[in-house]
Amino acid sequence: MSDKPESNDFELLLAMARDKSSVGRRTLVSAVSDLFFNKGEVLSDRERALMSDILRQIIHDVEMSVRRELASRLIKAKDAPHELVVTLANDDIEVAHPILLASEILHDTDLVEIIQHRTMQHQLAIAMRKNLSECVTDALVETGNSDVIKTMLENPNARLSKTTMEYLVEQAKRMDTYQNPLLRRPDLEPELAKRMYWWVSAALRQHIVEHFDVDPSELDVTIESTVKDIMSSESGGGLNGSKPTELAEHLDHDGKITADLMVKVLR
Repeated sequence: MSDKPESNDFELLLAMARDKSSVGRRTLVSAVSDLFFNKGEVLSDRERALMSDILRQIIHDVEMSVRRELASRLIKAKDAPHELVVTLANDDIEVAHPILLASEILHDTDLVEIIQHRTMQHQLAIAMRKNLSECVTDALVETGNSDVIKTMLENPNARLSKTTMEYLVEQAKRMDTYQNPLLRRPDLEPELAKRMYWWVSAALRQHIVEHFDVDPSELDVTIESTVKDIMSSESGGGLNGSKPTELAEHLDHDGKITADLMVKVLR
């Protein structure tokens, strides 16, 4: 006896498709998804395409609870129809969230498209995915949304390009919320951590010293060297006119004005 779906299965689906009511649509989605998932391994390519097309065309005509149920089933199906998964990933966040978070069917291009055209909630869900490529994290950074970027930085499985990492370290001067997640990332290079030393809190400076190859005495020498270089430049070795102001502005811009520095200057 053949395991192929019998013709009356499809005749029943056609009969259901004629019912345009919400109940009829809900019943049709349930029947098609049951047939698709329960007999998926024996459906022909044409039959699978038909099931997918039926679901994709009527999915927005059913209530959210049905769409959520279908989305949860699709997450577990490694051979789920790509177009149907993309459709649900672009749905309201209540439907899209589990797919954006865990579906392996979505391509990087799908994720970038959703980041660029859907809501902040969609972006946040993508930022928490188990694996994020550099092109996807670049798209998340391009949103300019600090909550999205912070969530992405807290995701250890998000891969960041060197250029993006350097950009975010620079942004951390004015965005305090980036500092801690950046310094907790295993892929942050010591040189970038050393750069952040100038403008982070005392607690984070201690974290940098303890977790990166950074010598505090070396940083002190750098401060003193910076001061001497600025004091001697363009003045023949001394300050005149507006040079003290220029020195202060330069150090402030670089985030190097600290309590230790002020004590040294006073001395």
